[in-house]
Amino acid sequence: MSGAPRLWSIAVDFKERPPEATRTAVESALETFGGALTSFEGEGGKGWRIEALAETRPKAGEVRSALRAFPGITPRIQNVPPRDWVAESEAGLKPIRVGPFFIHGAHDWARRPKGKIALEIDAGMAFGTGRHETTKGCIQALVRLSDGHKFRRPLDVGTGTGILAFVAWHLFRRPVLAVDNDRDAVRIARENAVVNGLAKSVRVLRSEGYRAAVVHAEAPYDLITANILANPLIALAPALERHLARDGRAVLSGLLKTQEADVLAAHRAVGLELDFHLRLGEWSVLVLKRPTRAKRRT
Repeated sequence: MSGAPRLWSIAVDFKERPPEATRTAVESALETFGGALTSFEGEGGKGWRIEALAETRPKAGEVRSALRAFPGITPRIQNVPPRDWVAESEAGLKPIRVGPFFIHGAHDWARRPKGKIALEIDAGMAFGTGRHETTKGCIQALVRLSDGHKFRRPLDVGTGTGILAFVAWHLFRRPVLAVDNDRDAVRIARENAVVNGLAKSVRVLRSEGYRAAVVHAEAPYDLITANILANPLIALAPALERHLARDGRAVLSGLLKTQEADVLAAHRAVGLELDFHLRLGEWSVLVLKRPTRAKRRT
């Protein structure tokens, strides 16, 4: 398994589900160390774990310093045994059927059904995030929006594999700009665009949120999708508002139902409101818009 990346885990365990404010703060502290973050309930509904995975060994002193605001919390740092993350991701990536779409990996090519829009999505180097419910929810929200909306300028922030950008193109048949702050994600999304015949329709670029010059130059966008995490969504709320067109919609996910209030509050603070929401298990999808009579913020 020489080609498998070596990973380190930083885990914080709670005997019971912590308050939302504590959970959000701990997640923010650990996000600085890890390339992937999970926050989940323990087996049998007992306890709660927040865990970050890092590609380099984190220094114990720096981890303790980041968590100094939480007395009594003892983080555990340990090496994750080498695993073939690509193979495991493919094995766990079951086909997704949502509305007119059939999303599958290369290993399920033969299962493509007739009458569906088939998209081949391979994770590449991405180690599984377990966020299939949020992906499915975002696609459901986009399908619902396609009934009555004709978006002309879509933007996908934190595109990952590119799946939401590809769905947006098929639903609205307009060029899509997709961005991600991770070089590997950009490469993987571009490869997936080629595989699905969308290299000329979906442009994938590297950008830290909305900071890239091209993102500014092509604003405003009447459709913005962002399936990331609650804390980044909160931090990016002002930038989203600045880049959203007057009659636009923003589809946000990567958040638990328990994080809805904080994410909504951050966006309401910049002048946006809830259009509708979807819930799939513990996960939530929020669709935002500007108030009907609100003027564009300057």
